Amino acid sequence: MTAGSGKGPRSDINVTPLVDVVLVLLIIFMVLTPLMEKQIGVRVPEHQTEPTPPPPPDEIPQQIVLRVKENGRVFVNAEELNDGTMVDRLRAYYRLAKSQEAKQGPPIIFFDADDKAKYGRAVKALDAIRESSPAAPRGWTIGMMTEKLKSEEVPGAPGGGATGPTPPAPPQ
Repeated sequence: MTAGSGKGPRSDINVTPLVDVVLVLLIIFMVLTPLMEKQIGVRVPEHQTEPTPPPPPDEIPQQIVLRVKENGRVFVNAEELNDGTMVDRLRAYYRLAKSQEAKQGPPIIFFDADDKAKYGRAVKALDAIRESSPAAPRGWTIGMMTEKLKSEEVPGAPGGGATGPTPPAPPQ
């Protein structure tokens, strides 16, 4: 049943050439895709065991002092710490101080940063102190060391000297 004469132009779309072109493109992509895979060389590091840091001394010193030097180096008493071992070493000192709490009192750590030490390093050291002890019920008690005045040094104070009240100047 056609409506009209069959001698005029047809308005139907011939999809055969379109299907042929799509199939050829599909075959080209299927052949080229495995050849286009690029391999990225990945070098996996070998498993290295880091040496276990030595335990703290058998007898805990009277005072534990964490110092941040001007050049960014961090020390607990005379032992130098790095960023990787700082929290672990402070935990070891905390456990030892906590085990001797009955004899020496609560665990106290003194914090001393050089005046020219970078603020970020000092904050990192304080964060390490906080992370090395439990928050509840009680962790380290942190004593902040301040500048020593040569005329007011008190022997036997933490860090070799401490400041006290300033005496009044003599009348002239």
